[in-house]
Amino acid sequence: MGSQKEDFTGRFLKYVGKPLSRSVSLRDYSHFKIGGAADYFFKAAVNKELVNAVRLAREDSIPFYIIGGGYNLLFDDDGFRGLIIKNEIKRIRRRNKREVEVSAGTPLDDLIRFTVEKSLSGMEFMAGIPGTVGGAVFGNAGAFERSIGDLLQEATLLDKKGMQVVVDRNHFQFRYRHSVLKKKHDVLLSAVFGLGEGKKEEIKALIDRNLEKRKEKHPPYDLACAGSYFKNPVLPDGRKVPAAYFLERVGAKKMKKGGAAVYPLHANFIINREKASAQDVLHLAQELKNRVKERFDIDLEEEVIFLPAEPLVF
Repeated sequence: MGSQKEDFTGRFLKYVGKPLSRSVSLRDYSHFKIGGAADYFFKAAVNKELVNAVRLAREDSIPFYIIGGGYNLLFDDDGFRGLIIKNEIKRIRRRNKREVEVSAGTPLDDLIRFTVEKSLSGMEFMAGIPGTVGGAVFGNAGAFERSIGDLLQEATLLDKKGMQVVVDRNHFQFRYRHSVLKKKHDVLLSAVFGLGEGKKEEIKALIDRNLEKRKEKHPPYDLACAGSYFKNPVLPDGRKVPAAYFLERVGAKKMKKGGAAVYPLHANFIINREKASAQDVLHLAQELKNRVKERFDIDLEEEVIFLPAEPLVF
């Protein structure tokens, strides 16, 4: 195994042009502040580095996973037996009057600021959602009954054959907190969003109002958590009901497990209260699911992704 690791490390340096880091703590790259060490870790700063890193990992059958801001993600206490690639490729350009092209590693905050500066409307509902564009498209993130997939026009992907392909919105099969990327594991390189032209003052005012609404119940930015833990369930009659509605009624706000606890102001947030482990979070989440199932016969589905230490090869 040691020689195989050395071989991959050497091949990576030759093929990508930069060295790999070894045994890197994932806790430092998780907003949950949880996670063991990854065997390999690499920060991709330009498109070619990301593409070549993915191609080599696939060629060598090294499991890999691409992260952005480390939100909506729970790393294993045992780390990751493979390669974690942190996408740090940040670029925004206005393609025409109503379209912007954005690299997947771009923070959502940067994109929101850009739309304000250019008087482009439509992205206001995304204000305050942490993470990167890539993560947002992957999970079809959103708020206020809207999702980022509503705005996506086309995107550039790296497919499993290592080819860069341009696809339209239909390719993603967007639905509530879901895109086809969760199943196919193609790599999003960039996305094009269609926006409207508006007045800078009105756009900024709407963003400010949305941020205030989020602050009322959401945990503060510096509190270790991964965002809403469960998706809002859809009832048989088609109504979508906040998961917090059911969680509050089973006493979620008073529940904790080890260092993990439910946030007292919003029942759909699990926080790292005091040196929580991934197992603390998983056990607490399972108890929450069990209680909701027992009382309401509803199966809550996780929005936060748990990345096991022994993954499948993507």
